[in-house]
Amino acid sequence: MSRKSMVRALGVVGLAIGVASVETILGRRLSRKLARAVTRAARYQSGRLAGLRYRLSGRHPNPVVGDKVLADRVRSMLGGLEHRLDIPRVHVEVENHHVLLHGDVSSNDQAEAIVETTRVVPGVLGVTSHLHVGLLPGDTRPSEGAHAAPSAALSRVLDAAHNGGASEGSERACARSVLSTFAALLPEGERRHVLTHLPTDLRVLTEPLRPGWGAHRHLRRLDEFTRAALPNIGPGQRQAIVESVIGALYELVPEESFDVAAVLPKELRPLWKVPVPG
Repeated sequence: MSRKSMVRALGVVGLAIGVASVETILGRRLSRKLARAVTRAARYQSGRLAGLRYRLSGRHPNPVVGDKVLADRVRSMLGGLEHRLDIPRVHVEVENHHVLLHGDVSSNDQAEAIVETTRVVPGVLGVTSHLHVGLLPGDTRPSEGAHAAPSAALSRVLDAAHNGGASEGSERACARSVLSTFAALLPEGERRHVLTHLPTDLRVLTEPLRPGWGAHRHLRRLDEFTRAALPNIGPGQRQAIVESVIGALYELVPEESFDVAAVLPKELRPLWKVPVPG
């Protein structure tokens, strides 16, 4: 065999060995990938079979649970949906097995999906949605990082609650109770105008705390308002907290100052600082 032929033969052998090595590596990778896929499929089918056996046996989650347990159950059910929709976590409250939902979504379809998922949770007797359709493509989403810090407006209102006398750690609860009671006094159109000036984290504090909260729109006197807004605060402290929180809100929406004053009951107008004839 000539030297040239020997070189060619060695080249062919080397190429064959190289191809075999590549095929071996690719084969191993493919095998590992296939094994992982088979494992995932097996787990999925195992979960489905467990769920099927659970349903066929007639078993189901106990609907007779307390509101706290039911709230945790709803949050658990919504977790996967929130992840798929890539929306901020929905705020869930439960009172007497009635669920209130607060938060921001991108569309009515997303809001309906959240409501329907909540409605079928065992133990839920009703759902009230205060989901706000207004999450824009440019807004920060969970997939883009950690939750943003409280807005300057929210911080301002919480500081006002504290300065008015709310104890450490209760500022948010006091501010929410005052703002939701105040918002209930406003006609729907004016309330909507006010809310457009507020950031999301403050706007959610104006939503009703519980079903039937709209009854507060009939409040007319200052003592009635302060008692309804802060029933668990001593009578001597209520007015100072109310005046401080509503004063902070007034400063945040100067565009609506006269319009809001015009629709408030006469005895409550001093809270809003703007005198209106009549």
